[in-house]
Amino acid sequence: MTNGVSPKDAWYTCDGPDSDVCLSSRLRLARNLGGFVFPAVLKSDEAERIQSLVFDAFNHVDEVDLYQMIRLSGIDGPGRKILAERGLLETGAGSEPWKAVILREDGVLSATVNIEDHLRIAAYQPGLSLKTVFDLATALEGKMQERLHFASLAGFGYLASSLSNTGSGMKISALLNLPALEMTGLIERVIREFLSQQYIIRGYYGAGRDSAQSQVASLGALYHISNASAGVGTIESQLAFMEQGAAKLVELERKAREDLWARRKTEVEDAVFRAIVTAKYARFISLTEGVSLLGSLRLGLYLGLVTGVLHRDLTALLYRIQTAHIGFVISSTGIIIEEDITSEEMKLDRLRAMVIQEVLKTADIHERR
Repeated sequence: MTNGVSPKDAWYTCDGPDSDVCLSSRLRLARNLGGFVFPAVLKSDEAERIQSLVFDAFNHVDEVDLYQMIRLSGIDGPGRKILAERGLLETGAGSEPWKAVILREDGVLSATVNIEDHLRIAAYQPGLSLKTVFDLATALEGKMQERLHFASLAGFGYLASSLSNTGSGMKISALLNLPALEMTGLIERVIREFLSQQYIIRGYYGAGRDSAQSQVASLGALYHISNASAGVGTIESQLAFMEQGAAKLVELERKAREDLWARRKTEVEDAVFRAIVTAKYARFISLTEGVSLLGSLRLGLYLGLVTGVLHRDLTALLYRIQTAHIGFVISSTGIIIEEDITSEEMKLDRLRAMVIQEVLKTADIHERR
């Protein structure tokens, strides 16, 4: 991708704990500089000053050569879409020159500048690795705090543009694949239980976010769990709360998978075998279909119905088949697509199928009975 942003494979190509259920963990820290108003009401000269202060602080962190500091005005539309598909940038972040992203080359650590808050630091890891992302993000924040004064208030903690982020400033989250809880009809009850315990849980590709009912059929059975507030309890208790919740979801999903296999083997086999045949031989795969197929393949891999592919391969595909990532491959590699495919949408769907099939070339069905 032009302007320093490329869809290079990164942290999500690695193994992580409990990766059969939990695809990834993220921790985000919201911080604002003392003496300045929040970004929504900043004047351009103040915003430029904040950006300069943050960039200067970043120039003194460990292994600074691994990072890129990029103004949003220097990133083209496809580049911003790639960042959005990776969860590093909101789709409506804008392109003002005083807004910026800071990226480590492997994607493990990143930050945004003057977008919602003056500084948002994010850490990513594969699998259920909440303590690891906590350590990564807070270590980077500690280095930044040596040169920056973060706004805080006694009795409130760190100040943020959103009240829900005021306190620790932490947003802790995990992305999980819960197909068995969906297929057994337990997902709505589980979501309601977690909502009542002050977790936020929603379908990752769901249409709505306000109720359990709206989340019952998330595309690919992908669900996102996070803490509701950064202002309740200590930093340690917030982390422990999220570790407990995510681990419970992993436990519930694994139990549901075993129950599903014990009671509905033929139905499970049909879903998994249809998915692998389609994924390996279809000529066109839309993003919606691709996400759904990957969810079924992950279930089949856990149950021993699919061989020749790893959980980390399926996690990486979830990012690699996103539209902007596929578009980057088409525009930058000169890849040859059949000449009878002329529309841009069909080219995207054709290449998406090719990307999936390259990863699944050694994957096969395994009969368990």
